[in-house]
Amino acid sequence: MKIGGIAQDAPKNADSHSEAFQNIFEENKGLIYSLSFRLLGNRQEAENLTQEVFLNAFKSYPYFRGESKVSTWLYRIAINLINNELRGKKLKKFLSLDFLSEESGRTPMIEPSHPRHSPPAELEKKEMERVVQRLIRSLPERQRIAITLQYYEGFAYEEIASAMEISRSSVESLLFRAKQNLEKRLAPYLIDS
Repeated sequence: MKIGGIAQDAPKNADSHSEAFQNIFEENKGLIYSLSFRLLGNRQEAENLTQEVFLNAFKSYPYFRGESKVSTWLYRIAINLINNELRGKKLKKFLSLDFLSEESGRTPMIEPSHPRHSPPAELEKKEMERVVQRLIRSLPERQRIAITLQYYEGFAYEEIASAMEISRSSVESLLFRAKQNLEKRLAPYLIDS
């Protein structure tokens, strides 16, 4: 079986391990950074977490059995680390009473503006994107991860289930609840036509 350009049945010596892992890193670093940034909302934290994901993956790579795609395996590592990071943030926020003030230092992922768009329309679009990103980050942890994997990373239900280590029906339920929560929270921003 070939994964990331390497044969999984072949023994992994130190040189082939490093070379194969370099290919895996190059092919997947953008995906892991994108997921980290969307879920954490901070570029520096996303960069740090991406490094941590690949450090953990490098250490455990000799034990990777190839039962799933490499990207799914990396997403699993990332999700576990992100969950730990978010739990730690919640505790720090609670202990420092920061939850009483607005979050700062977070920049939502926004596509670069296109010259064909008018400035007022572009500003409105960017503001709505900020609102949606903030609302997604306010969802419960598992809903936030599921909806991010589906809408931003393009995962199918089965891929989300594998990455989150849950059943397909659990994914469907999480996505349904996430969409309901987002609809309720977006209602004040929408204008009736």
